[in-house]
Amino acid sequence: METLQPKLRFPEFKENWENRKLGQFTQWASGGTPPKDNINYWNGDIPWISASSMRGLEYTNSELKITKEGLIKGSKLAKKGDLLLLVRGSMLFNKIPIGIAGIDVSFNQDLKSISVDNKVSNSKYILHWFFYSEPKVLNMVTGTGIGAGKLDLTDLKDLNINLPSLEEQTKIANFLSSIDERIDLLKEKKSLLEDYKKGLMQKIFNQEIRFKDDNGNDFDDWEIKTLGEVADFFKGKGLPKNHIKDDGSFKCIHYGELFTKYNELIKNVISKTDIYDKPFLSIANDVLMPTSDVTPNGLATASCILEDGVILGGDVLIIRQKKKVLDGLFLSFYVAQFREKVMKLVSGSTVYHLYGSDMKNLEIFIPCLKEQNKISTFLSAIDEKIELVSNQIQDTQDYKKGLLQQMFV
Repeated sequence: METLQPKLRFPEFKENWENRKLGQFTQWASGGTPPKDNINYWNGDIPWISASSMRGLEYTNSELKITKEGLIKGSKLAKKGDLLLLVRGSMLFNKIPIGIAGIDVSFNQDLKSISVDNKVSNSKYILHWFFYSEPKVLNMVTGTGIGAGKLDLTDLKDLNINLPSLEEQTKIANFLSSIDERIDLLKEKKSLLEDYKKGLMQKIFNQEIRFKDDNGNDFDDWEIKTLGEVADFFKGKGLPKNHIKDDGSFKCIHYGELFTKYNELIKNVISKTDIYDKPFLSIANDVLMPTSDVTPNGLATASCILEDGVILGGDVLIIRQKKKVLDGLFLSFYVAQFREKVMKLVSGSTVYHLYGSDMKNLEIFIPCLKEQNKISTFLSAIDEKIELVSNQIQDTQDYKKGLLQQMFV
């Protein structure tokens, strides 16, 4: 018989691991949704979890709550310590949505509760085992199209799992859970920084907070101008996605990257191409916006590039300052703060568009260039802190992923 030993193990444990079927020591239950047209079933005290409210690893609350009558009439209750696994929905195409009930919670029909026999296993150990087994489980997802992903209960219960002693399971689970707690704290820190930035931007662009010059004197009052008074507008040249290569010779930006890859400041251009046929090239301080998208929200985004000579693809709107009176990063932050004003300029129904002819009429409150620079520098410093925390989150997640591969067999 093959000896089951992980690559990384707590030194006090030597025993061989035991192979079992997941269904041999777990009990599974399906949830449900009480009729939503009956007010007696809703707005109670029992948290009710659906696919859209599966956030984080531990569920102790939810925006929606049901009454005891609603539980009896249409849902199920997962006890504290039970696992909650999404078995139907589009999220299954990317990851395993699973968590653990921190208190007794109810749940809908897209989820299954998994109650673990605590004489055999530790529910938190099984939680981490699901993350270790994610490639295998995702390969079991069937269905195509939005919302069509599905996991079969029979297949899940038939999965083989290697179990060490209960004591070793508990130690592994507690160790990995401490890393999850670290990740949660970092995510909370990032969220607080983002809220802090949002609050400051509102005060800055409403002129509740003003900056002073290097001598401590007030800057001149902000002026109302149309964007066309301080900038010219251009459009990039066609750059098909299949022309983007990891080993290309020339840096480039595809319009889709403006609402998926970049924020207000483009610090590092991520894409390259070998196509250089009379391209439209960036000039440092240009502001780039996508000109087409399937949602209007995607168009109300702007990114300032600080690099010359980057190829700008088609469907990229380039806003270029006149006479050095506009800080591009200031404008990018301005667009982020006043997204709703920009969205009113968007046209179209199925595919939405935004043109330079629309943006040039946008009225903006604009300070002098030196105050613009100070605002940009100040907000960029907050972005750097947010980016630092984001990197810490990613590094910690990668660290945990590596541990999973070494601590399970």
